[in-house]
Amino acid sequence: MSTISRFFATASVTLTRLSLCFWVGGAILYVITSVAEQRSPEFDSVIRDHLATIRFPLYYVFGWGCLGIAFVTSLVAVVTNAANLRKRMLAVLGLTFISTGIAIFDYQFVYNPLQELITPPGKARTQEFTALHDRSRIINEVHLSVALVAAVIACLPEKQRIKTSRQSCPE
Repeated sequence: MSTISRFFATASVTLTRLSLCFWVGGAILYVITSVAEQRSPEFDSVIRDHLATIRFPLYYVFGWGCLGIAFVTSLVAVVTNAANLRKRMLAVLGLTFISTGIAIFDYQFVYNPLQELITPPGKARTQEFTALHDRSRIINEVHLSVALVAAVIACLPEKQRIKTSRQSCPE
């Protein structure tokens, strides 16, 4: 394998690992801070709605960026790595694709209608809002769980090949 091929093989796996971990960690931090803001008595419903309409689009953009990088780099890893790592990277590629698809579905069919229900800020929460909010929470749990599984698979250590020579073996 040439130096350039080895570089692409190694860099693609590294970038896949980093981007998946960035997304899962960033999403968890986002959820923690969002829940804290929503439960804070210092913010009224108008401010909470403003925060949601400002922060959630950034959440999705960051997620799609990280997942997009992970998808492309895991595809490169599938093409450039040896068979044992190729199989794992193929699983990561598939899981990343599924996670991205779920996130796109959530944005299009759950978040956008949810955002309309809180615009203008301070509107009363309807049953439709509660149902969409619960659906979004479940969908995000599934999509982040899939991304976490992809990250764990990507970050598993590679098997080391032990090179032996006939000269080193006693007869």
